[in-house]
Amino acid sequence: MAALFIGPQMAMVALFYLWPMVYAIYMSLTDWSGLTAPQFLGLENYAKLFTSKTALREMGNTFTYMLGAVPITLLLSLLLASALNRRIPCRGFFRVAYFLPAVTMPVAVAMVWRWLLNSKYGIVNNALRALGLPAPGWLVDPNVIMTTLVLVTVWMRVGYNMIILLAGLQGIGRQYYEAAEVEGAGRFAIFFRVTLPLLSPVLFFLLTMMVMDALKAFDIIFVFSGVSSKLAGGPLLDATRTMVFGIYQNGFSFMRMGYASAQATVLFLIILAMTALQFYLQKKWVHYE
Repeated sequence: MAALFIGPQMAMVALFYLWPMVYAIYMSLTDWSGLTAPQFLGLENYAKLFTSKTALREMGNTFTYMLGAVPITLLLSLLLASALNRRIPCRGFFRVAYFLPAVTMPVAVAMVWRWLLNSKYGIVNNALRALGLPAPGWLVDPNVIMTTLVLVTVWMRVGYNMIILLAGLQGIGRQYYEAAEVEGAGRFAIFFRVTLPLLSPVLFFLLTMMVMDALKAFDIIFVFSGVSSKLAGGPLLDATRTMVFGIYQNGFSFMRMGYASAQATVLFLIILAMTALQFYLQKKWVHYE
């Protein structure tokens, strides 16, 4: 009887998840344009991938983006959740206001921020000039654009993480705080010795999901790179292109599906390894009641 209920779901998973994954791994061993018959190459695509300066730069940009966006987002989310878990004026308004970016399409977010951060007529740079401060080339300086991507990603993601952490905070029993207060623990001691340990399962969940999302980031990076840089290449594109952008470009612009499949396979293995490492390390810092 159980098989009758889970059978259709397992068939869908096998058809739309497992089979494409296996087929992509096979195609990574071939030279295939998507229009002609694939030609078997063995590990040649992988050899090109790990000797290509462009591919290695994409890996570096991906990890730079992840190491910038994930910890800042998690820290700010924790601070906001802790603040909005208290009885403060307009608490409901602030919760909604911080969460709104999470329900906005990333492409729409990127387009709005491209207008706000425009070097010539953007509101942000105009305000900085009015205050006598330097106006960075947020979207045109290769040394700044990755920072811009990280900041916009933090703005977009912090609200969702805040709501999850807020739910976790409200799930912590009052008896733990009362026991700590009886023992004479101060506010900071309670936060680090009671709140954080009991909140660690939620932090672990968010950290795992955020790392995967950062490694797979594409839409906001695609929009921020600029149309001209996509067509002509150059330092701006080199500073922003990530592994998923490389998969898209090689697969759908250059029609090198076999090479793109190899990139996708490597990205899958990186995400798998990062997730396995996090599950291994969680034994050392995640505490369940």
